[in-house]
Amino acid sequence: MSVTAGTPSVPWWKEPTKDQWLAWWAAWAGWTLDSFDFTIFLLIMLPISQEFHVPLTAVTAVFAITLWLRLVGATASGWLADRVGRKIPLMISILWYSICNFIAGFSPNFAFLFFFRALLGIGMGAEWPAGASLAMESWPARSRGLMSSVLQGSWALGFLASSAAYGLLYNYIGWRGLLWMGILPALAVVWIRKYIKEPEIWLENRRQQRL
Repeated sequence: MSVTAGTPSVPWWKEPTKDQWLAWWAAWAGWTLDSFDFTIFLLIMLPISQEFHVPLTAVTAVFAITLWLRLVGATASGWLADRVGRKIPLMISILWYSICNFIAGFSPNFAFLFFFRALLGIGMGAEWPAGASLAMESWPARSRGLMSSVLQGSWALGFLASSAAYGLLYNYIGWRGLLWMGILPALAVVWIRKYIKEPEIWLENRRQQRL
């Protein structure tokens, strides 16, 4: 069977190189774990309100502040990514939301918890611009639209993982333990630093700017 001129002769999933797949998986992991750290709080609001003797509405206010601070994180991350590359802002964002979630697990009072969960929003917002830029600038144009949608959809997987963690572990480790689990995404930073390369298009643009 002849191949029509201009039509790729290989399946789209075989077209990306190893480095392109690694960049995509790095962004996918960052976004999925971001979702886990954010949505786990949905499931533990009631025990938090009971332990600190605050209205449930006060606990839900954390979400509003967290989401507003996403704008700060996204703007800062986009600015930094254009100057130092995509990897560094991605690693910073993952470390940021992981550490904030972990520290929140040690909260002695509600104000302490509110502060660090609100700060988590900066790291949460910072992840998407850096991660999406890293993945999509590296990915072949042929299937970029499909893989960007799959990348965005990984947020639901993070929510599913947080639900599973709550169902399986809450009775054993409580709400603090579930927040302490938020430090686990920080391990991804080691892998990103070692294996992920900057997109060629960013490197070329950087070279042109320095001429």
